[in-house]
Amino acid sequence: MKPTICTTTQCPKGGGSLRCLAVAVLVFVALAFASGVLAQAEGPVDAAESSESPEELAGDVEPSDDAGDDEDWGEFDEWEEEEGDGSGGKAWGFQIGGFVEALVAPRVVHSSASAGEFAAAEARFRLNLDATHEIASARFRGDVFADGVDGRVWFDIRDASIFVRGGNWFSMRFGRQVLTWGTGDFLFLNDLFPKDFNSFFIGRADEYLKAPSNSVQTTFMMKKVGLDLIWTPIFEPDRFINGERLSFFNPLTGEIQGDRSPLSPIQPLFPDKRLRNGSIHGRLYGSAGSVELAAYGYAGFWPQPLALTGLPDPANPPQLTYARLAVYGASLRAPLGGGLINVEGAFYDSFDDRAGADPTTPNSQFRGLAGYERELFPKFQMGLQYYLEYTLKYDELKSNSLWPAYEQHEFRHLLTLRLTQFLVMDNLELSLFTFFSPDELDTYIRPRVTYKIIEPLAIVVGANLMFGRHDYTFFGQLKENTNVYARLRYSF
Repeated sequence: MKPTICTTTQCPKGGGSLRCLAVAVLVFVALAFASGVLAQAEGPVDAAESSESPEELAGDVEPSDDAGDDEDWGEFDEWEEEEGDGSGGKAWGFQIGGFVEALVAPRVVHSSASAGEFAAAEARFRLNLDATHEIASARFRGDVFADGVDGRVWFDIRDASIFVRGGNWFSMRFGRQVLTWGTGDFLFLNDLFPKDFNSFFIGRADEYLKAPSNSVQTTFMMKKVGLDLIWTPIFEPDRFINGERLSFFNPLTGEIQGDRSPLSPIQPLFPDKRLRNGSIHGRLYGSAGSVELAAYGYAGFWPQPLALTGLPDPANPPQLTYARLAVYGASLRAPLGGGLINVEGAFYDSFDDRAGADPTTPNSQFRGLAGYERELFPKFQMGLQYYLEYTLKYDELKSNSLWPAYEQHEFRHLLTLRLTQFLVMDNLELSLFTFFSPDELDTYIRPRVTYKIIEPLAIVVGANLMFGRHDYTFFGQLKENTNVYARLRYSF
């Protein structure tokens, strides 16, 4: 799925990409300089407030599931009354910021499915605009980036939303926004908001794993209990791996498919753009002492096109599409042994095929997660997770499957390990995140080094290393996309 609403005629697909990239870099630097001048014009910034860790400066901090609530409800708590504008109310506050970033990610293994030697080669300009008042605020997060891989310039609006507060018990944010909740670290059970998995595997900042959606979010607060209701009128799926940039295993052909294939990119059939085909997300959350509790609900579609429009037929080939889905779940997070423990579960109700006998529709599943994180010693953090997918009606699935040899196991296990070390007065961050499936025997390793050169400038060097015994497993299918990357970001 393309994060775009426009392209340029100066940078056609397949040609002029390097020239396009060079011109874009010059334009972005000029925009950053102009924006920096405007930001300085707003007045001096307290050094203590502007100090950021290397991962914050590089955009690699995974958003917390409470981020939206903290922002919405704390946005005005310490807002000092300023000189009025003559209207009797408080004055508006405005802030401008953003960054300029260059990313390059060459592949380090030979790929028979993908023609390009680079998974990513881009220059990006981000503009952040914020306007705040006593009971309302507005924000804009927009990216313009030149993509040297496909030779185009894209414009991606990540946030264009308005927030309104109605006393201490109600708030609403509507417009384009990035949403997230749940307790997992790079594992999402009850978070059915759209993701961008292409960004995740090519070295873009972690913030780009979360894709935006056009939604209305309402929050009700009752003492220590909160209720979030989110409605997305037009279904927003994941930006999934479709073979255009990254290769994947296609069970229809039994081969790894990339941009060399005439079947790429995969073009799924989307639900009709009607209100009844939107999605609804709900979360009820609160605390009991130091224990955080939450219950979740979702009604919509599977976020990836896992269903087929019909059985394979040479005269009328099937098309990938999105099956209906409801999810019910809960989570718990609490301090334990000097760290934090989290437990989360979710039931995926594929109610178009509850019998599990339809090979064109994914089966229902139970998904569970248990995690623990703590600081082992100063500046060194460790996080562990165990994740389980249990596919219901598995015998029916295998007996009716179109490709039984490629179906995942009835119980899919996944272990993750995160290690983070800060050095050199917190200017250097060493990070390692590893996924390993003991039943599928595949692995995904994400090493990363982030160095804050000076306050507005950070460099990131890392890798996306995928291994697997079989081509059809979750990470095994991605091994030809293994890459190393480097990002240089200047923030203003």
